[in-house]
Amino acid sequence: ENVQWKVTQCKAEYILCTKCPAGWEQFAKTCYFFSSTTKTWTAAKDFCANYDAHLAVVNSEQENKFLANHIMDNWVFWLGLTDMHREGSWQWVDSRSLSLSFWNAGEPNNVGQHGEDCATIYASGRWNDAICSNTERWICERSC
Repeated sequence: ENVQWKVTQCKAEYILCTKCPAGWEQFAKTCYFFSSTTKTWTAAKDFCANYDAHLAVVNSEQENKFLANHIMDNWVFWLGLTDMHREGSWQWVDSRSLSLSFWNAGEPNNVGQHGEDCATIYASGRWNDAICSNTERWICERSC
């Protein structure tokens, strides 16, 4: 009886792993949430954490294209990328340093009095550094 329960439980977990929560999009073995509202970078980061997720971390050109394909023309979304801890030292929210990048021409440029320490992605798939206290849409990512 106990063994049967374990098998059923395992199957249920497996089924849950193959599908993303309602309103989330799947790519590879990952689920993504594209917000329709806007928040500061930190508030967006906290939102993702509440869903056992983190702001999107781009690991491949294919993943970057997938994200870009879900962005409407004039929209901008936060990525899980920042150099707020050390200027010019861009790090992903999962603590990995930046290796592959898709910065727009002339970016990151850290303009303005307080600089730009958080990364955004455009519909083109190109990235820009922006002021973290700006409010933008955001993308959460979690394993499915």
